[in-house]
Amino acid sequence: MRLAESVRNVLERSDRLRAIYDFAGSFPLYRRLVASRITKRIAEIEATRAYNVMIELSSACNAKCHFCPSPTLERKKQIMPDEVFEVVLNKLQGDGIKPPVIDLSTVGEPLLDRALFTRIRRLKEVFPQSKVRFTSNFSIATEDHISQVFSCGLDSIHISLNAAKAESYAKIMKLNFDTTIRNVNSLLEQRKTRSSPLNVLVSMVLCPENSGEEPAFIRMWKGRVDSIRLQRAVDWGGEVEVRTPYRPTATLYPCIDLFERIVILSNGEVALCCQDAEGIIHQNVRDESPFKIFHSSKFKAFRDQHLHGEIGKSPMCRNCYAVHSNGANWMFRNFN
Repeated sequence: MRLAESVRNVLERSDRLRAIYDFAGSFPLYRRLVASRITKRIAEIEATRAYNVMIELSSACNAKCHFCPSPTLERKKQIMPDEVFEVVLNKLQGDGIKPPVIDLSTVGEPLLDRALFTRIRRLKEVFPQSKVRFTSNFSIATEDHISQVFSCGLDSIHISLNAAKAESYAKIMKLNFDTTIRNVNSLLEQRKTRSSPLNVLVSMVLCPENSGEEPAFIRMWKGRVDSIRLQRAVDWGGEVEVRTPYRPTATLYPCIDLFERIVILSNGEVALCCQDAEGIIHQNVRDESPFKIFHSSKFKAFRDQHLHGEIGKSPMCRNCYAVHSNGANWMFRNFN
């Protein structure tokens, strides 16, 4: 694992080390250093229009994780229509957006989209310099899916596993552990056989059902995948009850994604961020360009709140990892 990732995993697991980390982040000199970096980074992004993009191809999911808003999602669960997908691509091009990274998932399961791999090929045609990735629970992956993962041009896959044991996996995700592990093993075996550069990340959201499984999870995948991520549950802007919240007294730092990532939901609406499951902006790419929406007054109000030290007043933001990172995701690009 990368050093930054290992540090992040330790901080997510230990309340004591997290408290020390939070204390270090409260020093005025460090805060001024981060503020300077924020100003510089925002200017860089705006000058180059190198905004990362997240396109939700599916808002439906076959899993029922209690720490995810998907099971209780109020907006329509659907696959992004072809017409909306093409509007997104055309308008991103028209806006001169040059995304370093394009993510293809938020709260849904991308493998439910039968056009997934065709769409990845299309994205690689339109944005050949962009890294394309998606997050999946991988439980419904077939051998055909796995073969297409390697042939479509995908750069990275993030597999959400959330447990090291079958019993806890079933409680958390309501899926079959053995099936999923078999699918992941097949993916890794084919990656080795093909000498593929595909980046594979596995993750576990920390919750009472998988408590104590972190060491076993790391042992299970260390040396077999490129990244292992442990993450505290977040409340998705108040949509989900979180039993292990971050310290309310910690110094909060502006969210980097609020300034550099454009998130487009399956209905064509631009979301505030990746944690905005229902979509609170209510502006659609069918009617306006993603760039203009991203720089609208609604976004400006949230950005001003972040830059002026008022993040704690926002239920949407105050319990998210991004604002509890002590500015590390501004200082170090690999800390996200």
